[in-house]
Amino acid sequence: MSSPTAYHQLGRFIVAFQHLEGAVNDLLELMADTDGEVVRILANDLEYSKRLNTADVLFARFVDLRNNTDHKAKTDFHKLVVELRELGERRNELVHSHYNAWINVHGKEGLLRTNSKLRGNKGEREEKEEELQPDAFNRDLECLTAAAARLEAFRLQVIDWLYPNDEAS
Repeated sequence: MSSPTAYHQLGRFIVAFQHLEGAVNDLLELMADTDGEVVRILANDLEYSKRLNTADVLFARFVDLRNNTDHKAKTDFHKLVVELRELGERRNELVHSHYNAWINVHGKEGLLRTNSKLRGNKGEREEKEEELQPDAFNRDLECLTAAAARLEAFRLQVIDWLYPNDEAS
């Protein structure tokens, strides 16, 4: 099998992020414990950062309203939300950039990513460039995979709290 290209790695990140967004939506639906379609309709109208804020608040409320939960989970979940927000910012940088094929000094093909932002307080446009070889995406993909696994662990914990196993019966 041939090595992945930078384009391939970029696509992997974008698709994996879409799955992560879906997992956030699934957790919102689970914690709301109501008509799932209503939750999906409401979540669909929220941008990613607003969904994260909603999930953070809803998780804290969910923990507070139950007596079989671990209150430390609120802090741990909030830390995850901060990481998810950073991943969302990285995703936005990648999606809203301009790309050109690029070959480094060693003859390896990659991408040259250009992104510009307006800095109103400075009265200027800031332009950033990033040289991306296929392995440049490894850290992003690892962070995304780890965050998705932790999000899934929280989802499973919520299920355990919603439907405790009554072994004492």
